[in-house]
Amino acid sequence: MAELSSRSLCSHSGILSGCNVLEIFKIIQENGRSRAYHASRQISATLKYGGKRKMANKSGLDRLEELKPQIYKCIHCKACRFAYSNEPSKKGIGEWKGKQKTVLYEGMVDSCPAGIEYGWEAFWNAGKMWIARSILEGDLEFTEEVRDVIMPCITCGQCSAQCENKIPTVDVIEALRAACVEAGIPMIEKHELIRKMVKERNNPYGGNKDERFKWAKDAGLEKYIGNTKAKIGFFVGCTASYRQSDVAIATCKILEKLGIDFTLITDEVCCGSPFFRIGDVQVAQECMNQNLEAFKHLEEIYYSCAGCYKTFTFDYPKWLPEGEKLPFKTKHAIELIADLVAEEKIKFKPNKELKGKVITYHDPCHLGRHVGIEIEQEMIKESKNLMLDSRKINQKIEEWFEKPRIILRQLEKDVGLKFVEMYRIKLHSMCCGAGGGVRAGYPEFSLKTASLRADEALSLIHI
Repeated sequence: MAELSSRSLCSHSGILSGCNVLEIFKIIQENGRSRAYHASRQISATLKYGGKRKMANKSGLDRLEELKPQIYKCIHCKACRFAYSNEPSKKGIGEWKGKQKTVLYEGMVDSCPAGIEYGWEAFWNAGKMWIARSILEGDLEFTEEVRDVIMPCITCGQCSAQCENKIPTVDVIEALRAACVEAGIPMIEKHELIRKMVKERNNPYGGNKDERFKWAKDAGLEKYIGNTKAKIGFFVGCTASYRQSDVAIATCKILEKLGIDFTLITDEVCCGSPFFRIGDVQVAQECMNQNLEAFKHLEEIYYSCAGCYKTFTFDYPKWLPEGEKLPFKTKHAIELIADLVAEEKIKFKPNKELKGKVITYHDPCHLGRHVGIEIEQEMIKESKNLMLDSRKINQKIEEWFEKPRIILRQLEKDVGLKFVEMYRIKLHSMCCGAGGGVRAGYPEFSLKTASLRADEALSLIHI
């Protein structure tokens, strides 16, 4: 049985969340709340891996046409605005710089970040479905004004999770954006900048591509760089490589502690997630092709980033030629650790500093709700009787959301931490504000959304 340090998980909380909330807490800590609020073509790509060259010629409008039956299911009931909770009412008390405040969460809570921020109907999901319908019917053309309405959406999927008609709203919004780019509408300046950085440096942060694994060398993990004997790869991602290397280091040390032989592939580039989200599918596919070529010889790839995992596992297959599958399996670090904990193969070391501390968990949209929606959509396709199968679908989704909670409950048992859930969890979790190209393109809106989630976590202090 492997014995892991609880600090290797808890002190590197990106492994258990990997999101914008971590950053907002740091900004709040350092600068106070006010600074936290204001800190801030035709698609035709050549697919190349495995020595083959194939063309994918699906345009954004093609994808909208495919989704047309789903789009027309929207009856503008507005249920997509809200998130629910397993608890009908809950009151949390938090403190802020000595001033006590009350944060009340009960019943239905407004949970669409763009709708909360901008207020106008077009920014809520129901409005976007109407825009998609108008584009398809020829009543509306793409303009910069339309772009400026469909882009400030974090694509968190809350609307899809709440939709009783099971509309894949994120797919619709991403198809709208791809069609907008295809129509020749220029991207906003900040998105053009990250496009330039990825084209030139293989990452959106502008980091030197030759220093992608500098953190591994500094941490004494150099032996894993280009390890040709390993059949398992760890896809680190851009954020952990250039911004939050503690997450990458912690993941490597956990894999090492578990006795897993793995490799860090030197040809790794951005997974392409930001570009799938903002509609620049050409760049997204270029990233995809490079990564498939670099990792094709491996049997399985592990991830610590929610976005990278979602992109490889669910976006890549949608853009492969029909009939082709990923050449490897994918698994998130949380899934790996949770399964080993469930099999009683992992035990956590006691830690006096952590005993009695309150710990909570943020369900990242890409690792939580998006995966839940994908599970649901796939099982709906296969179902012959949805009424009978709905329970199986819900059970499968619940099993996925339980993965991180298996780890946290074991930490409670072994370490003495107190695990407390926030009000909005699992499918109903509030977004951290970082997805959909919003963190790069609309940083102030992104941080405001993170502040809402941080408030929810802070409301647990006195529980």
